[in-house]
Amino acid sequence: MQQDVLDALRPGLRLVIVGINPGLRSGATGHAYAHAGNQFWPLLYQSGLVSQPLTYRDDQRVLEFGIGLTNLCDRTTRSQSDLTRVEMAAGAANLRAKLLRYRPRVVCFNGMGIYEAFSGRRGVRPGLQEERLDGDILIFIMPSTSGRTAAYPRPAKLALFRELRALVDRVAGEVVAP
Repeated sequence: MQQDVLDALRPGLRLVIVGINPGLRSGATGHAYAHAGNQFWPLLYQSGLVSQPLTYRDDQRVLEFGIGLTNLCDRTTRSQSDLTRVEMAAGAANLRAKLLRYRPRVVCFNGMGIYEAFSGRRGVRPGLQEERLDGDILIFIMPSTSGRTAAYPRPAKLALFRELRALVDRVAGEVVAP
């Protein structure tokens, strides 16, 4: 039975991480990044963005760490290629409205294709982007944490998560020792 994967959002967040849409396992459990092959939860902890190991069952607990979770599209699919252009365009408009409503200090797109769908730009690179959302929301892009993203090995993804953590700490003014 498919369940909705709820956003973890509130005002005053340091960081919001954006996925493309819930996969089949996330839809079955009702929790974000639920597939066993997804490296999201271990990377979140190993980077120091959260101070304790979490799993998909803890997805709403990210709010305790000043982190939010949402997706470009809400519909559960086997693959992002199952999403239509119309869905992605509508999702981009909805996502922009959410981000402007909650105004996190940093928004991280967990997948370069997600940011391309959101911004309409092609050929983006991982890391902090020059452009800002609404003038002051920083934009960070990383390769997807999905196990299907083989072009970036796990150490490269961890390095980007650590770079993201340093950025979030810097803009939040709370540098925490690793």
